[in-house]
Amino acid sequence: MNWDLADKKIILIGGPGGVGKTTLAAALGVSLGLRGYRTLVLTVDPARRLAQALGFKDFENSVKKVTAPEYPELQLTASMLDSEHYFDKVIERFARSPEQKKKILENRLYRTMVESLGGSHEYAAMERLLEFVSSDEYDKIIVDTPPTQNALDLLQAPQRLANFMDTSVLKWFQKKGGLVLFQRGTQMAMKALQSILGSEFLDNLAAVLGDLEGMQAGFRSRHLAVMELFRNPSSAFVLVTQASEARFLESVEFHKTLQNEKIALERLVLNRLEPDFQSQSPTGLEKEALTWFSALQKHFEELRLVQQKWAEAFQSAIKVPMIRIERKATLMSDIHALKELGDELIN
Repeated sequence: MNWDLADKKIILIGGPGGVGKTTLAAALGVSLGLRGYRTLVLTVDPARRLAQALGFKDFENSVKKVTAPEYPELQLTASMLDSEHYFDKVIERFARSPEQKKKILENRLYRTMVESLGGSHEYAAMERLLEFVSSDEYDKIIVDTPPTQNALDLLQAPQRLANFMDTSVLKWFQKKGGLVLFQRGTQMAMKALQSILGSEFLDNLAAVLGDLEGMQAGFRSRHLAVMELFRNPSSAFVLVTQASEARFLESVEFHKTLQNEKIALERLVLNRLEPDFQSQSPTGLEKEALTWFSALQKHFEELRLVQQKWAEAFQSAIKVPMIRIERKATLMSDIHALKELGDELIN
């Protein structure tokens, strides 16, 4: 079944880690870039081999043109997400004054919070996407989303961060000029925290949380913008996974989450399926080698049958077009290999 992407501008490649999302995102980018579309691939953490296949020693945070001598018509650029950098840009956008921005960005504890705060990476990915969409420089934007076990991590990261800033726990810490000490129990808790973390840490925590106050509305507005973008018919959400019981259960929940958020799932991609190993009949093997090969052949055939069973379960439970991609015997080592894989996705 051909996949018509003419009316799609944003293609989000989602799913758990380790299923080949980044490679498929790059392959789709190459295929679309060779079809005349000005294409951008925003990736999260590409393997060195993939970077080399695209002609880079390393991916860069800024947008970089992908060039291939054998395909001079290729219109493809790529960018690697720098979540820390883009979270700083969020602070710059939502700060109510230059003084507030300066105080937050210069606080050492803020940097630690960005690195460890749940949702910050997903939020940065969506912030970068909104920036690219508003630029109108690209016909197709492919987003290799951060690996996640829960679709809500990606879809609701901005809302979660806004809720985090609204919690009573944070307000317990926030007060101009120092920490809140209302009751005897609070005082005892603060003394215990001071003995463990030190008073300087708590002072810095109170300062950075106090400086973040008032920015919740900005995070919520970006959440609404992201959800509106995902629900737009010009966006396509693609779930990449593998044919196994664990991935099946994850994918069913993922699909339910998308449905609850009124986001359509465009395609389900089952990646790295085992090929029909039984069709391969080597000649000239000695008896011992032939016995070994037959046992290996039996193992892979059993694995293929199990995958086939789960593929049928996927098709029955998730009523969207399915793309089946067999495991490749060779690495994605150049643009040509990526093009063939991308064409397999579309055709």
